[in-house]
Amino acid sequence: MMEPIREPALPPSDRPGRSDLQRSNLVDQIHDELHRRITDRLMAAGERIIIDKLAAEFGVSLIPVREALARLKVERLVTHESNKGYRVAPAPEGFEMRKLFEARLVVELGALEQGFANLTDALVEQLAAINATIRNGDYGPEFASFRDFIDRNAHFHRLIVGLAQNPFIDEAYSTLGYHQRVAQTLFGRGPDNLDMIVSEHDTIVEALRRRDLAAAKQALGDHIRHGMDPYLA
Repeated sequence: MMEPIREPALPPSDRPGRSDLQRSNLVDQIHDELHRRITDRLMAAGERIIIDKLAAEFGVSLIPVREALARLKVERLVTHESNKGYRVAPAPEGFEMRKLFEARLVVELGALEQGFANLTDALVEQLAAINATIRNGDYGPEFASFRDFIDRNAHFHRLIVGLAQNPFIDEAYSTLGYHQRVAQTLFGRGPDNLDMIVSEHDTIVEALRRRDLAAAKQALGDHIRHGMDPYLA
């Protein structure tokens, strides 16, 4: 069981914004713990989520629990129905994952093309550094042991999407919930084909380093399509 998350006392009135920061930290912690439980299937698909019970367990008010659940809903890890509350979403199956990959192709390739003129040497090296951390990671079958992979891989792809410098594209990509949903499919085994993933990232980075848009789009598109392969059966 997770240790209670103690809410700090209200800050002095002469320090505006502090309470928002403290609550944000609580929301992050609760979100991350529920994310872990859902991905490790400690909370069953379809299980009803009782906000009062979670608030009591974590030692917090209802507000940060509700905010954490709202984030999980955006990430498609929980569902919500009026007058029925929240439930754990089932792990995605082949059809849903294929549609997610198809959406990624549209958003990521479009963002790359639209934002290619914004590419800098610093960003290329940042992508290379992130891929090096992915390559050198030690990942296992439980979410806690492969979360770094999920986060690093998401960071790599979000930087590419961010080239477009368009907040609406950023939001569209985030609301796909791809990286959170794929984590659910890795239960019990951790990331698949790690060598292939980092090799394909290297190919993307090298194309970007050469400022070869056509090659970069080809490499990125191939990478996303190869990720779709396990879900085509």
